[in-house]
Amino acid sequence: MDAPITVDRLRFLLFSFKEKLWVKPLSLCLLSIAAVFASKLADGTALAQHLPKVEQTSVETLLSIMASSMLVIATFSAGTMVSAYASASRSSTPRSVSLIISDDASQNALSTFVGAFIFSVVAITVSSNNFVEDAGIFL
Repeated sequence: MDAPITVDRLRFLLFSFKEKLWVKPLSLCLLSIAAVFASKLADGTALAQHLPKVEQTSVETLLSIMASSMLVIATFSAGTMVSAYASASRSSTPRSVSLIISDDASQNALSTFVGAFIFSVVAITVSSNNFVEDAGIFL
């Protein structure tokens, strides 16, 4: 009979899940969607009366600049990571390649750029469809 999952096994599974490159951008995507709904909730409160009026077009312009620049930076970073991985795989051992691929610094940088791009796209979509009002646009 198989033993139940131990704490060490659970910790190992959680750590290996965190090493995946797609986990951090997914969490930033979910945070972006949560921010959209928080902005929608802010529209119905008294907070909307105390916030300054921000033009929707200026926010959309800033978000489109951010989206295009983050896409370029994320593409460049991904290309740099791929070339570094290819170089490491040609000149080092398989164990060291797996350590290089699981490097937190490069994954955090790429995840931040991709997450900022995702936030920009989500915010542009929300703003373009008039989902939020003045307080939501400000937030």
